[in-house]
Amino acid sequence: MLGLLPDVSGQTVLDAGCGTGRYLELIRSRNARAIGIDRSQAMLSCATRPAALIRGDLCALPLETGSVDAVVCALALGDVADLALAIAEFARVVRPGGLLLYSVVHPDGGPAGWTRTFDTPDGQRHVASYWHSRANHERSLAAAGFRIDALCEPAIERQAVALVVKAARRVEVETRKVETSKVETRKVGANL
Repeated sequence: MLGLLPDVSGQTVLDAGCGTGRYLELIRSRNARAIGIDRSQAMLSCATRPAALIRGDLCALPLETGSVDAVVCALALGDVADLALAIAEFARVVRPGGLLLYSVVHPDGGPAGWTRTFDTPDGQRHVASYWHSRANHERSLAAAGFRIDALCEPAIERQAVALVVKAARRVEVETRKVETSKVETRKVGANL
């Protein structure tokens, strides 16, 4: 995923669903100001500092409109029931022309019976997942005003295992009517 991240030096980058902060460190190593948002206080308490860490929901981001240059979201959109709402929130907080880069476990995994798990000291835990189709991703991005620049499906043994999307928020161009007034012109000549 990071191969698709352009130069973000000097920019403000949101890691949406930052968990323990793996991408926060990578963002900061690229000389960007990192903001991490996660719904889990336990995950945020494990995240490395000095990043701004905020507890929040991806469907109601606690940030100002247009306050970040880029949003990175690694594997967190599978935790969200309403994909369109989360992507609309990303569009709200990223400035026009800004970047959205995210990954999800491949949508084909749900119908194939895949499960998402993680290891804890108490054993392996299963994570409830929402398997949004590729078409749903494309519709949600378009509806939120994003232009897809890259859509990658990394595979293992010819089986796509992830969906990685790089998109730019469209810049709306305001058009306004300019009234023209009739201007009287005269030809002025010089007597030579």
